[in-house]
Amino acid sequence: MNDAADPYWRRALTFFASLSEDQRTAFFEVVRQVSVDTVSNVLGIFDGVNMIEGADAGFAVIYGRDQRMDGDLQSLFLVEDEEITKAR
Repeated sequence: MNDAADPYWRRALTFFASLSEDQRTAFFEVVRQVSVDTVSNVLGIFDGVNMIEGADAGFAVIYGRDQRMDGDLQSLFLVEDEEITKAR
């Protein structure tokens, strides 16, 4: 913690050090769930299931020359996450 120069990281490390073991576990569970929700939402945008507020045109991700990256990305991600969660 003493090596951290950035004030943000010093505060974050001080906060984390003040947590009990149970609180640290809960903190990481919350961070993980926020990450899963965020990735799921972005993949839903790629799939066309979720919309971007205020966007008038469709959204597509293209890779290579003309390959669309969409379809079941959100569903596949959530199934994989559920399997990982069950394995714990």
